Amino acid sequence: MISQHRVHARPKHGFTLLEMTIVSALMGFLAVLISTTWSAFIRPAADVAQRCRIAQEANLAVASLTRDLAGSLADNQTGTKATFQVVGRQQPDNSQLRLCFDGGPTPNGTADWSVPDTVVSYYVDSNQLIRWDETANTTFTVAKDVESLYVEDLGNGEVQINIRFRFRAITRTYSLIARDP
Repeated sequence: MISQHRVHARPKHGFTLLEMTIVSALMGFLAVLISTTWSAFIRPAADVAQRCRIAQEANLAVASLTRDLAGSLADNQTGTKATFQVVGRQQPDNSQLRLCFDGGPTPNGTADWSVPDTVVSYYVDSNQLIRWDETANTTFTVAKDVESLYVEDLGNGEVQINIRFRFRAITRTYSLIARDP
């Protein structure tokens, strides 16, 4: 009897080199598509976040300047604006704003730039807009991400204040024009 031996082909395990090359190329193509799509959505969102941060800081700066340029400081005891009227304004080197508020028990109506008057200064230090009450020697940060402050006397009792903000790649300049009270 003749025996017949059948040769059974063993099943292959793994992938061929051609299959691996095709899969790698498709995965690379997919990665490029995903990264392009992702950056198309993320960049505008990041720009919006940066613009919002600058707008928020600008609102803080404008609110503080508006309070001080309104004509008087609130009385520490009563909170009213019956005293401490603005009687003087200076802009040294056009990079600082100084306001003199008439004070004391008998205000004299002139800027003395010392006690009993209250002197408030605005200036930029380390990318922050600082409000300094020179009389009380207190400071606080009004706004962050401030690149520069430029103050110009326009004449006729008007002053223009330009504040330049920078946050990452976004830069904005805000201008205020105030009239002396």
